[in-house]
Amino acid sequence: MNKNEKASVPSGFLAMIVLLIFIAGIATMLVSGHNIGTGSAGKASASPSPVNTSSDTPSGNSLDGLDSRAVAPNAFEERSNLPSDYRTITYLNEDIGKGNLILVNYRYQSMIDGENLVNIYDNASSSVGVKDDNMFINEAVVDPMNNFFDSFEKANGKTSILISSSYRSKDDQTKIYRDSVKNTGEKSTAYYVSVPGYSEHQTGYAFDTAAYNYEGEMIELDGEGDYSWLSEHCQDYGFILRYPDDKCNITSIGYEAWHFRYVGIPHATFIMEHKLCLEEYIEGIKAYTFDKGGLLIDKGDKGKWVAFYVPKLDAFNNTDIPVPVDSNTCPYTVSGNNIDGFIVTVDVTKDAQNSLLQKARTDWNFDNSTLIIADFEDYDPEKETETDSDRDGNNKGNWESDPFWGESDSEASAESDAENYESRFDYVDYYDDYNEDYYAEGGE
Repeated sequence: MNKNEKASVPSGFLAMIVLLIFIAGIATMLVSGHNIGTGSAGKASASPSPVNTSSDTPSGNSLDGLDSRAVAPNAFEERSNLPSDYRTITYLNEDIGKGNLILVNYRYQSMIDGENLVNIYDNASSSVGVKDDNMFINEAVVDPMNNFFDSFEKANGKTSILISSSYRSKDDQTKIYRDSVKNTGEKSTAYYVSVPGYSEHQTGYAFDTAAYNYEGEMIELDGEGDYSWLSEHCQDYGFILRYPDDKCNITSIGYEAWHFRYVGIPHATFIMEHKLCLEEYIEGIKAYTFDKGGLLIDKGDKGKWVAFYVPKLDAFNNTDIPVPVDSNTCPYTVSGNNIDGFIVTVDVTKDAQNSLLQKARTDWNFDNSTLIIADFEDYDPEKETETDSDRDGNNKGNWESDPFWGESDSEASAESDAENYESRFDYVDYYDDYNEDYYAEGGE
């Protein structure tokens, strides 16, 4: 071919090239348009944090930042029917273990251990006594705690009350548990002491109260006399009596008149006024979803809130949560429940036209029978005999076969136990971690 001659190209071939370029361009725009930067992990906070939605592309695999919901949007995005005064924000599913409404008990261990802690001694008001100056609590509890103790002093003129225990690490709880087994026996320990990793104290949202008697000795409060004020008014400051005497077969912890847990004023108000325990509230509020209007908690001139439950999306790493557009008029908080979702609390005190307020429900109809465990129905720690605390191992078979433990050497009996109730030790490997090695260490 002469260099001055032009090569002819079939028109069909040109059309194919143009089509391939067009398809590649469309694919590039789709990927870049849905790329969400994940940001750095950093230190997790004690309350859930929305997903970082910056447009920066993370380093490494370009697919790491691809939002899977671009292919399969979640329920809120699919419906596109959010009221005009609400929008969605995105939370990581792992954040269900953070926030002031997390449930930690014999079944659900704490996913946090000492986050956002502050020293109580350095931040307490003059009305708050502390056992020592090395006690810590979640910073969200400080102001409510100070107000709680200040009001108690004003109402009763007493300054003898103090905080005897607050945040405890898992290691601290392990020592307490083993010491209790050694000194009081297995049954009494199981009745009053949470297995390490499953203690509310590990969250930093709980504290125990005590007082000094006339001899200068520190004693646990019994909830009687002047100290009954604490359980009667704790909800006004965001606290609940965590282990009521009539809920032992749900909480799996004996009555503790001295143990208070921070959950926030609206939730504490509802829990205490309806005589619930936290287990009942966390399970029952699942019926109050955003679509149904949520649960209305009305304290008159003291405030009005709507709370609703949002289940986490198991198919993805994160969940979209509806919240008010105007957070100044309608402040809101989001907390995980430590099980399967989030609880949103919206302060609607200043917004009489809030779309949720118009259809929020006030009724509470919850069957707690699914929460009841039988471990504590027949056991009275006041009647525990010496053999229950025997440390030579001779009576080990006696307490181990006791129905209180939900276990038995008899296979048939064990099956019967399982049909009647669930034991807390179905979820906690008590024997391997906190009993057998104790015997291996030589007992006393």
